Amino acid sequence: MRHIFPAGAAKAEEYNERMEDSQRYEGGPGRPPVTCALKDALWQRCPNCHRGRLFRGWPNRMFPRCPVCGLSYFRESGYYIGGMIITYIFAVMVLIPVYLATLLLPDLPSTSLSDNEKFVLWLLFTILLSLLFVRPAYSLWLALDFWVEPWTPEDLK
Repeated sequence: MRHIFPAGAAKAEEYNERMEDSQRYEGGPGRPPVTCALKDALWQRCPNCHRGRLFRGWPNRMFPRCPVCGLSYFRESGYYIGGMIITYIFAVMVLIPVYLATLLLPDLPSTSLSDNEKFVLWLLFTILLSLLFVRPAYSLWLALDFWVEPWTPEDLK
């Protein structure tokens, strides 16, 4: 499967050569190395053309399709439930160590707070973490799903 970029023939050729090399090493048709998928997720770019943005607003308003190549970002109803689970996992990976640190360090200034005040602070911290992790989690979900089972812009029209 050869990818065609609307502009930039040199970039398209470089990408297609990488794709052919990845087929030789990983055996999957059209599957780039997983590092390419992770890089796309980190930069929140389209997993197909690597140039189109995923998000149009904050916190998680996504484009329905890639503005550059037309790849659909929504394969089916409920597609981003996996992204929500990744958001939850990321938040828990931060919350548990911070909570344990507060238990192990009893001389923190937060010990003078009432239980209700502590609860509100933890709740606000959890909401903030969830909002911070939504975009990277959705982007990671899309990039990994595309890496596992690539689809083309024409597949879901």
